[in-house]
Amino acid sequence: MTKKILIAVIFSLFLFLPQTVFAEGEFATAYDVVYDVDEVGVTTVTEKISLRNLTSESYATEFKLTIGSTQVFDIKASDPGGTLDVSSKPEDNLTAINIKFNQQVAGLGKVLPWTLSFKSKDFAEKSGKVWQVWIPRIAPSTNLESYNLTLAVPQSFGEPSSISPSPKSQTFSSGKIFLTFDKSQLVSSGVSANFGTIQLFDFDLIYHLENKNLVPILTKLTLPPDTVYQDVVYHRIDPKPLNVTLDNDGNFLAWYKIGRGQKLDVKVIGSAKLYTKSKVQNPVLSDALRDKYTKGDKYWETDNPQITGKLNEILEENPAEDSTSRAKAIFNYVVNALKYNQDRLKDDIERLGAVTALNNPDSAVCMEFTDLFIALARAAGIPTRELEGYAYTVNPALRPLSLNKDILHAWPEYWDEKRGWVMVDPTWQNTTGGVDYFNKLDLNHFVFAVKGSSSVAPIPAGSYKFDGEDSRDVKVTLSENDFLGKPQIDAEIIAPNSVIAGFPVKIKVKIQNSGNAFYPPQPLTLDAGRLAVLDSASYNSGVIPSYGWAEFEFKLRTKSLFDSYQDQIVITVGNQKFTKDMTVAPFVLFRTIPLMIGGAVGFMVLVYLSVLGLHFYRFRLRKK
Repeated sequence: MTKKILIAVIFSLFLFLPQTVFAEGEFATAYDVVYDVDEVGVTTVTEKISLRNLTSESYATEFKLTIGSTQVFDIKASDPGGTLDVSSKPEDNLTAINIKFNQQVAGLGKVLPWTLSFKSKDFAEKSGKVWQVWIPRIAPSTNLESYNLTLAVPQSFGEPSSISPSPKSQTFSSGKIFLTFDKSQLVSSGVSANFGTIQLFDFDLIYHLENKNLVPILTKLTLPPDTVYQDVVYHRIDPKPLNVTLDNDGNFLAWYKIGRGQKLDVKVIGSAKLYTKSKVQNPVLSDALRDKYTKGDKYWETDNPQITGKLNEILEENPAEDSTSRAKAIFNYVVNALKYNQDRLKDDIERLGAVTALNNPDSAVCMEFTDLFIALARAAGIPTRELEGYAYTVNPALRPLSLNKDILHAWPEYWDEKRGWVMVDPTWQNTTGGVDYFNKLDLNHFVFAVKGSSSVAPIPAGSYKFDGEDSRDVKVTLSENDFLGKPQIDAEIIAPNSVIAGFPVKIKVKIQNSGNAFYPPQPLTLDAGRLAVLDSASYNSGVIPSYGWAEFEFKLRTKSLFDSYQDQIVITVGNQKFTKDMTVAPFVLFRTIPLMIGGAVGFMVLVYLSVLGLHFYRFRLRKK
């Protein structure tokens, strides 16, 4: 009987297996894998592999696998017969490894136990105050009998703040934390672990504004906002804006008046703090926003037949009742269907949109991954938005950036009914070979702008340039300096010092925030003393961003024309009080003397005119 010579090929650390790995039932594999991370982030991977022949007609002489890493070194392999011949070569953002066995794995039931080890700098990374560890998911295979993984990290990294999926066990020994996972967990997702609860960035941004019109204009720019996963403080904005307001998507908009033909550079310096968990305890999304965030737009063609048809296919294959399960099915489809195209980064990138991305899956960058996810999710009735900003990466081949000369990145977020807004990154899950960027995002995604009401606006920092100029306007660095945002409000009560009894008077209250962080919504109330309030005496201040202000109006009046007293207006904003003294003068006393004088003069004038008129009348009669 002729035996088939078989080269065993398996992708144990990448996203998928080739279709011709083994003939069905010819070989079985089992893995015991250890990822041992040292103090500086170099990971030693040791794979104990058992290859078992299930037939008497085939035998294996080589083994090939692809590692989801570009920085693989010190590769070694051995079996009971000694050292094995190993070769490797880079393939895009992967590393292909080929191992030649010392003996043939021939004969029914023949088992070859062997070991592969290598080191890499791509699985662990210290970013500021956080250590992050990623392990790509394994490829599903009928020939894979078992896959057990142990992740060992130094206890000096600190307690893990998040681990996805949850480990089967967690133990401590010899200064290490040991986390274990099995095949069922690693087929559906890789491992993502964060050690540290916050990340800190300092930023220095330049916005180039220009007015080409013949008249002055009022324009705005988008500042990095506070979100449910980040706090932002502004140390300096130069020149100071006229106001900073909040839009419906939560963006901070700084307003400037620019003269005819004027160019203006705005410099913004600040710091950001990113969190692993949402700051909102009981998230709520209004019906109006829910409706807005499920509508189609220019690059999110939710009503296009190709989008709705593809969505039906996805949900038929992955029936799901809740929105999170539907979002995950859509996310997995986008990750597996699109292919990241590095060549598009060489020139100015043209945004394709969801439908074009669906029809050209091999030409995607982060915008296409994001747009297609949003279009499909919105078509499924899941509120979804786009986020643009800075994503920290030390390996652009595995975690690439796609916008504005490799400065900015785009990723989506969807609304979870229990957790609120949840950020995900289909681009990086694709390019890292299956690292989980759905269940838990890292602390490297710093939001510059939120696009929910529109797929094209607002534009983030780094996109404000003069025509023909290409300057680096975004500088973001990791920081070790924690901070506490301190809003500082002052209330200016704009009102006359005296009030005439019986007449209504308008009072304006201007709340100004001169602190470095936004002022959260607070009750705003007016205590007018004895004066009567004609409309509401209470408002909600709303969010007042740093460098921003809000104005409120009240209408007051005395109870009668004869009131006369000293009064005090008290404005309470949150727990702060602001006062203004006012004098109330009665209408009668206030007008008595002028009226008497005016009346006497008027009476005398009337008598004089009457006498003069009578005199002229008699004079004319005599002439006749």
